[in-house]
Formats: sequence, structure tokens, C-alpha cells
Amino acid sequence: MNWKNKNISRLITISQNSIGQILGVFSILLLSLVIVNYHSVELWGAYAELLIWSNFILLFLGFGHYNELLRSFSDSPSTIDQQWMDNLLARSILLVPSLVFIYFIPLFRGMEYLIMGYVFVQFLSQSFKVFIMYHRKFVLQIWIEGLFILGLVTAVFLFLDSLNIRSLLIIMIIAHSFKLLCYGIYFAKDFKKVTVRIKPKILVYSIPFFIPMAVGTVRVKIDAYYGTYFFDLADLSKYQIFISFLALAQMVSSFALTPYIKNFYRAKDTMIVGLQTRFFLFGWVFALAMGLIMFAVISMIYGFSFTPFQYLLGVLFMVPLYLHILLVSEYYKKKKQTKIALFASVVVLLQIVFGYFIILYWAIDGALLIKALGQWAIVIVLWLWIRKTRNRE
Repeated sequence: MNWKNKNISRLITISQNSIGQILGVFSILLLSLVIVNYHSVELWGAYAELLIWSNFILLFLGFGHYNELLRSFSDSPSTIDQQWMDNLLARSILLVPSLVFIYFIPLFRGMEYLIMGYVFVQFLSQSFKVFIMYHRKFVLQIWIEGLFILGLVTAVFLFLDSLNIRSLLIIMIIAHSFKLLCYGIYFAKDFKKVTVRIKPKILVYSIPFFIPMAVGTVRVKIDAYYGTYFFDLADLSKYQIFISFLALAQMVSSFALTPYIKNFYRAKDTMIVGLQTRFFLFGWVFALAMGLIMFAVISMIYGFSFTPFQYLLGVLFMVPLYLHILLVSEYYKKKKQTKIALFASVVVLLQIVFGYFIILYWAIDGALLIKALGQWAIVIVLWLWIRKTRNRE
């Protein structure tokens, strides 16, 4: 009975975390649906362009703090609030080059200060995510994300007639400021004995966490970065919505495997191989199901049309998602994280070089092709190398 209760409790916790994380992607999809259907495709394309590059800046500002802090919290749980503050202040140094970049990049011209505010508020807000995970405040996250979505959609509807990219950014800044305020008020009680100090060395400690995450993110999003250059606003709008569903599929696969990971680290190689085989086969079923859902929602609700070939590429991207997560977990188990970063860097370099020409000539087909090939390339390389090391053991 206790065993059952423990597993039920664990499943509830995992589900709450999954819902809280998925709400972030859901808010983007819901906002895009409102703007596309009630305003214009071009407005969403203009915002998607800013969203893609502002998230790139936020990736730099995050600097691997999430995983680095989770590890340091576990090592010294009595000083987690001081560690969090030290890390935040150290990463604040990175705001200087980031704000300079925003000011001078042509893409943001005329909206520099709005983008600065948008990035700064999210920089602070996202810093609280590590507390949510460590303290397991997933219900709090669900409530705040739910209110954030409600307020965001309501504001867009209220100002729909006069909505433009500047007013949309202002609404987003206010909405994210509300989220920041909620998290700040809730966790403020824990910061009574925290001292303010800047320790730049913390950035050095975060590099081993930042590089693999940054390389992995660029590998998955290189098509979107090129899309902001090659696509017009209408095509970029459609493409951003399409890849948002692919991002949702990645999150679902990650959450579905969470219950297995703890036992995975204790499993023997024969069991790991069997698990990877089963989830690779399941990946085909999952990808086909997600592909049908994507087709139904995108064509019937958004009213966008994509070719069968484009949906096929989306399905092929999703097929190895489960296997990829399990392969990465096996590398972590064997303490071979640097290999992941090395292999991913090679794949990214190939995507950057060949992606330019493929997307230039094949547009959305080329972007999805680069995305799918990149996913299969990293999975195949990881599988071949780990198989080789298993044979030696």
C-alpha cells in the first residue's frame, strides 16, 4: 500500500511539473491563435521574429544557471538563497553586453528599449524557475502561469483594434512583470539574511553547464534563426507556429520519460538497450499521433496549409525524441557529458554551413529538412559511439 501511495504521489508531482512547463508553450500557441485569427498573420510573424532572437539573448543570460544551481543546492542546501542571489548578481554582468547588442542590432531598431525591458523582466522571472523545481512548487507555477495566460489573452482582446508590435511588446512586458512580482512576493520571505555580493567566478563554474545547453539549443533552433532572415513575416508566422508544436512534442517526450530516469541510472546495459529499443519503436507511434494532431489543429483551427512533405519532416523529427533522451541519460550515467557537447557541436557546424544554402533554395522545406536531419544525426552519432564503448566493456 505504501509503495502504491509513493508511486501515486510521485506521478502527481511529475504531472504537476509537466503541466506547469507545458503552459509556457501553450501560452505562445494560444496567443498566436488569437492574433492570427483576430488580427493578422503578419503581426504574429513580426513578434515571432523578435521572440526568436530575444530568447537567444535569454539563453546567453541564463548561462547554464538552472542545472548549476540544482547541483549546488543539493551540495549545500542550507545556503540555497545566498547561492541563488550570488548567481543572479554574477549573471547580471552579462546584461551589459546583452543590452549593447540589443541597442545596435538592426532587427531591434526603433524598439530597443522595449526589447531591453522585455529581456530584463524575463531574465529576472526565469531565475525563479530553479526554486520552483527544487522546492517542488509546481501548483504555484500552474496558478501563476494560468493567471499570466488569462491576463495576456484578455489584454490582447481589449486592445485588438489598435494592436501593433509596440503595444504587443508592452502587453508582454506588463504580463511578465506580473509573473515576476508573484514569484518575488512568494519567495521574498527566504531572503532576509542574504547579503549582496558579486562573484564573477560563478560564471566560470557555470560554463560546463552552459556550453552543452547552448549547443543543444542552437542545434534544435538553427532553422528558426535562419527563418528570421529568409522568410517573410507571413511565412515566419506560420513556421513558428508549426515548430511550436514540435517543441511541445519534445516536452511531452521528456516528461513521459521522467519516471524511468531514476531507475535508468541503476540499470544494466542489457536493460538499457532493451528500453531504448522499445522507446525508439514507440517513437514512431508517438510521432504519427502528434503529426495527426498537428495537422488537425493547424489546418482546422489556424487555417494554415502545409504540404504532406512538410508534415512528414515534422514526424521524422519527432520519431527519435525518446531515444535521444535515453541516449543522453546513458552518457550522463557514464559521465561522458563532454562527448555530447563535442558531437552536438559538429552537428551544429554542419547545420550552419549547409542550412544556409538548403533554406535559401528550399525555404520551409529546407528549414524542416535541416531540423529533422540534425535530430537524426545527433541520435545516430550518440548511438554509434555508445555502442562502440559498450562492446569494449
